[in-house]
Amino acid sequence: MENNIEGLDQPFTYDIEILGQKYTSELVPEGSDIIIDEENKLEYVKRIGQMKMKEEINEEIEAFIRGFHLIIPAEFLDIFSPSELQLLIAGVSTIDLAEIKKHASYIGYCVTSQIIIRLWDILEEFTQKELAAFVLFISGNSFFVWGIDLLIGSL
Repeated sequence: MENNIEGLDQPFTYDIEILGQKYTSELVPEGSDIIIDEENKLEYVKRIGQMKMKEEINEEIEAFIRGFHLIIPAEFLDIFSPSELQLLIAGVSTIDLAEIKKHASYIGYCVTSQIIIRLWDILEEFTQKELAAFVLFISGNSFFVWGIDLLIGSL
C-alpha cells in the first residue's frame, strides 16, 4: 500500500499455478480489463488477500473443520469462550519450569550431576518465549509440557 504502482500495468487478476499449469482468475467482473492504479489498489489488495486466505485454501480449511468437529462437535463450541477453547486445544500458555524440574527423571545422570545443574541454571534464565521454543525443539510439540528425560537421555 505504501508503494507507488504507476507503470506496473497489473490487471485485476490473480494467477495461480497448479501442477505446472498457470491459471488466471478475474478478481472482479472484467478484471482483466481493469488496471490497478492508486485509487483502486486497496480494493485489489483486499481481493487478492481474500483469494489467498479464503478461496485458495478453502478445501484445506474445510478438511480441518471436519476433523476438528470429530474431536469437538460443533454444538459444543457454544459452551466455550474463546479463551477456554484455546486452553482446551493448546493447554496452559506458561511453562512451569519448577514443575518440570520437580518431576524430571534422569537416565544415566542424577540431580547432582554437573551437567544437570548447568542445564537447570540455563533454563531458569530463559523467558517464557524461549522456554516455549525449547519445548518445541525438544519435543516437536508445543501443545503440552513434556518429560525432561527426553533431553537428558540424549546428552
